[in-house]
Amino acid sequence: METSYKNIGFFVVLILGFVVWGFFRTYFGLFPRFNGITTVQHFHGAMMLSWFALLIVQPFLIRFQQYEWHRKIGKLSYIIAPLVTISIFLAAKGQFQKMASIITREENIGGMALNIPDMFAFAALYLLAMVNKKNTAYHMRYMIATSFLMLGPGTGRVFIMYGGMPFPLAIEYSNVISEIVTAAFLLYDIVKGKPYKPYLITLIILLGMHLIWECQLSFWWQAFAGKIATLFF
Repeated sequence: METSYKNIGFFVVLILGFVVWGFFRTYFGLFPRFNGITTVQHFHGAMMLSWFALLIVQPFLIRFQQYEWHRKIGKLSYIIAPLVTISIFLAAKGQFQKMASIITREENIGGMALNIPDMFAFAALYLLAMVNKKNTAYHMRYMIATSFLMLGPGTGRVFIMYGGMPFPLAIEYSNVISEIVTAAFLLYDIVKGKPYKPYLITLIILLGMHLIWECQLSFWWQAFAGKIATLFF
């Protein structure tokens, strides 16, 4: 592992901390009864925590030269990553059905701009990591980048739950934070002469997701997401 990345596991722990903090009042703090929590929400939470566990454990195994264990545990991603993707889809479906009787269909389809792009982005970054699994530098960066996707939901809910920030503004700020973090990693690699392409691609993906959120009421998003809702929700 590159020397500058030997402590990356601690950074992922920090992101997990924001996620737990953000979801504490609506999920983790409801332990052990979890009143009002659905099976889909439990499944989504379990898959996300499983993914975080992989992202945290794997760098430490490399740091302590446990390469065989790294390879063995890494194979779990072939199961967990698809399940994470499915869990995001099911969570989006559950949210859509929950809000169907509360807001207009146009607003509900607009709200899908928060979850559906995230699902595709996660799948894309994971596939890129797997395509580049023999290129350690690229593989590592794409896997790290999946954690950037999870920073937004955590920080956004922190802004809402503890800062009293309006939902739309919290989403804007959380998107910007994810983009800044990615840009910082990108700039670091450029300055150090390291492979920066994975973070550049990740930043483009995040900016695209941000654009979709801004255009949630546009004709093209309403048509695309509306078709998904009609077919699958």
